[in-house]
Amino acid sequence: MWWGAGLAGAGAAIAYPLAGGRWAAAGAVIGALTGAAAPLVHDAVREQGAGHEAWRGTLEQDRPRSWARLLDPQREVVAFAGREDELTALVAWCENDDGERLRLVTGPGGVGKTRLAVEFTGRMRELGWKAERIAVGGEGEAIAALREVSGGRALLVADYAETRAGLGQLLRTLAGDQGGEVRVLLLARSAGDWWDQLGVGEPAVWDLVQAARLAELALPTVVDADLSDADVVGTAVTAFARELGVAERTVEISGATGSGRSRVLDLHAAALVAILDGAGGETVRVDIGQVLDELLRHEQHFWYDTARACGLWDGHDGATLRVLRQVVAAGCLLGAASEEEACVLPTRVPGMSPSAKIGGWLQSLYPPDPGTGEWIGSVQPDRLAELHTVRELAASPKFAEACLAGLNARQALRAVTLLARASADYPDAADLLNQVLPRVAGFLADLQAPSETLTTIVNAIPFPTVILAPAAAALVQRILRLLPPATAPAVRAYWLDSLGVRFSELGRPAQALPVTENAVALYRALAAASPDRYRPDLASSLTNLGAMFSELGRPAEALPVTEEAVTIYRELAA
Repeated sequence: MWWGAGLAGAGAAIAYPLAGGRWAAAGAVIGALTGAAAPLVHDAVREQGAGHEAWRGTLEQDRPRSWARLLDPQREVVAFAGREDELTALVAWCENDDGERLRLVTGPGGVGKTRLAVEFTGRMRELGWKAERIAVGGEGEAIAALREVSGGRALLVADYAETRAGLGQLLRTLAGDQGGEVRVLLLARSAGDWWDQLGVGEPAVWDLVQAARLAELALPTVVDADLSDADVVGTAVTAFARELGVAERTVEISGATGSGRSRVLDLHAAALVAILDGAGGETVRVDIGQVLDELLRHEQHFWYDTARACGLWDGHDGATLRVLRQVVAAGCLLGAASEEEACVLPTRVPGMSPSAKIGGWLQSLYPPDPGTGEWIGSVQPDRLAELHTVRELAASPKFAEACLAGLNARQALRAVTLLARASADYPDAADLLNQVLPRVAGFLADLQAPSETLTTIVNAIPFPTVILAPAAAALVQRILRLLPPATAPAVRAYWLDSLGVRFSELGRPAQALPVTENAVALYRALAAASPDRYRPDLASSLTNLGAMFSELGRPAEALPVTEEAVTIYRELAA
């Protein structure tokens, strides 16, 4: 009995360091083989009653681990189910030699975009394709690097495409790539301004985007009409129970809204929470509306246990439970590109000093994914990180102030991206975003940040929006000032039209009018030279101009431009 427990502990100890390096496979095998006796040992020791706890106190304990990581779609803990129509369409897109080279998949957070992409890339590898995910920041070099190692058919996937400053360069390279054997799949929560402005002034990229626009794949919440929410939860329960070596449970879901169908992430989270529930009983009731809160509670215990093991309760670090929660939130919001940045991250928490120990603790909690350029990772899944970060920032104005001030360009982009995503689910996120955007606009002007960074931040702002409209207008104005004299007229027209819309959104039609008139003039000249390409843009800009004349009480001027827009739309529709 004792040798079994020792062997299980030794297996865990051996497997842990091996699993992180190039001996990961060996470590996993050793851990699995040596840990197999652990359940038998546990049952035998449990029979000793009161002596059990004392016995356990003498043994080396397993390293605490992040339960939420089991939901990481790239780990594939739960077998893929449903989405066969979408997969069939994506495979056919790749296999069609004459088909378009770009495809966009959209859907709210938690509906399974990343998991679909993981399954899709696996199937394409089985068909002989090279299929890889593009790291953030690697967009510009991805295709060139690919051609160094492969000249055959390849699929590249860019998740969170709406936040990638290098997306334009990726598409320019794709448009110029010879052979047509590279396909690029973009994943995004929605197709907004970021999608509309791709390819403006670049005909080859515009052609790619227009072809992809017609074939956009918007994922519904339901993964399969033949699978009920209970079916999805049951499959996940079986997978998590097997992964953790515990008994399965029956899960009763409550709190469903609308159609009664929930996002697959929430259903998997409900299954995981049920498995982790320590109250006992074969049936666990889970409120689907609170499931991320419950999962976050388990994740916080993981932080507390690891902090205790690292000795963060003692000494000058002085990490209380509140401090630990806020440090993790700061890490999710701002990240750290280096060990030095991670060391000073605790200073975002009021009263805390730089701490290499806490920075190292964060990295041990959430190691960065390879190729991200980050020194620490983040809480996963993303919606859990958003919930935790927004909650901590909203609960402490001092902490929020410390986190949203004095940001560099990388931190600002990351913070705006997280808060913009979170604003779809959490109202407090929009208020926080409103606090940070004016500061971002100001310091980016001082830093001479590239227009690509500004563009990515503007794209992260929801539209329409009342709260964030002033910051959006200021950022668009900054982009226009940064455009070099040789900028293509189509690019300048796009941003002028965008600024007019933002001014109009602010209730300032007098400021919107002249910039929109400039946009119309540019689009009119472009449409005269390339009607097929620019007449839709001209019609859209004319519609905006007519609305502004109307808002200013000048209907006689609004009528002819609106009639011109209607004429163009009729011709396009025909």
